[in-house]
Amino acid sequence: MLSALVAGAASVVVPHPAEARARSFLCSTIGGVPTTVAATADGRSVPVIRWTSRAFDNAGWTAARRCQDVSTRFDIYNREGRLKYLTTGRINDMPVICTTTSMGGGCDRLLYTLKPGQSASATLQNLLDVRVKARAPLVESNGRTYLSINELLDPSPVTTPAVPAVEPTGADANRLF
Repeated sequence: MLSALVAGAASVVVPHPAEARARSFLCSTIGGVPTTVAATADGRSVPVIRWTSRAFDNAGWTAARRCQDVSTRFDIYNREGRLKYLTTGRINDMPVICTTTSMGGGCDRLLYTLKPGQSASATLQNLLDVRVKARAPLVESNGRTYLSINELLDPSPVTTPAVPAVEPTGADANRLF
């Protein structure tokens, strides 16, 4: 689904960790839309995910329920120190957004499942777009895309080169890494 990141061809934003650290994550309704929000150490509330899709409603996963469940996962993984980077993967042949503690690492913990056929890389791009309200410098690739959670929360980002990563193929491509 994703193609390999080309070294030097793209940039990602690197946070200032002291400014960006999230105290907690919660589900809040903003403009009538369930939204996962990060409460930062400096007192800001940063919208992370606006839950508008109805794709999982028939399975009992309404936007409000997904917001509550995923916000709780964000909060737990953050408290456990496992919420360093967001990345992509596949579970049961479905695209997912998950966490990892290191750039280049595989999925450690599931955050949420995407709709069949939805681009996980584009979804990470959209998460960053929610924060900066502009096109961010991530590239869809054969490798996994990595996004620092602090990147979403940092009020004053700086730009550095992207780090390439290679996605497994074959039987390993459908496992949670």
